[in-house]
Amino acid sequence: MMVRRGKAEIGKAVTVLQTRANGDQTREKIIAAAEVLFGHHSFDTVSLRDITNAAGVTLALVSYHFHTKENLFSAIVARRAQTLNQIRRARLADLEASGTVTVESLLDAFMRPLFEQMQSDDEGWQAYLLLLAKLATHDRWLSYIHENFDETANLFIARLRTLLPEMEEETLLRGFSMVLVLMLQTVSKNRRLDSLSDGRFSGSDLSMSYRLLLRFSLAGLNALKDA
Repeated sequence: MMVRRGKAEIGKAVTVLQTRANGDQTREKIIAAAEVLFGHHSFDTVSLRDITNAAGVTLALVSYHFHTKENLFSAIVARRAQTLNQIRRARLADLEASGTVTVESLLDAFMRPLFEQMQSDDEGWQAYLLLLAKLATHDRWLSYIHENFDETANLFIARLRTLLPEMEEETLLRGFSMVLVLMLQTVSKNRRLDSLSDGRFSGSDLSMSYRLLLRFSLAGLNALKDA
């Protein structure tokens, strides 16, 4: 009798674990599909029906895991933000350990991870960075940016203060904010360059774009010393 009961309990535990694993897989499938859609379109133009069709799930499953489209959107922003923050913090720690912290190396540690991910073959990362570029241009999503990115950004800002002690705090924050906007506009492969050059040059050339972005950002912050 005890043996049968033990087997039954084990069977129930296995079933619970399998159900939980299936639920996690479904949740990730929904997030992955929605991430691509939001990255290439917008929050308002993508419907839950679009997401369920892309993910191959029912509307009931999306409602079960996220309840609302806003909750799903929030989960998408948060998921890769954690990874991006970890990469940035690790590179900052490496700089500190090597004793080679400069304004340029600090900016590089903060900005380069985005470009590395955009140049990867990961469609999810590419869509996510396109999504971030959209979030940064509208105050509607400011709370999402604050919640997921400001803590790490403030670590870099604090370090910049030690490297640029003569700069007023407001000036530094305004300058860093301008760098953020330029960084996201550049990593999104904005096509304005293509238009201005009649197609001779392209915003999709991220290697060239990043090299100039880093130099431009460094020169801009240094120029603010006398502002």
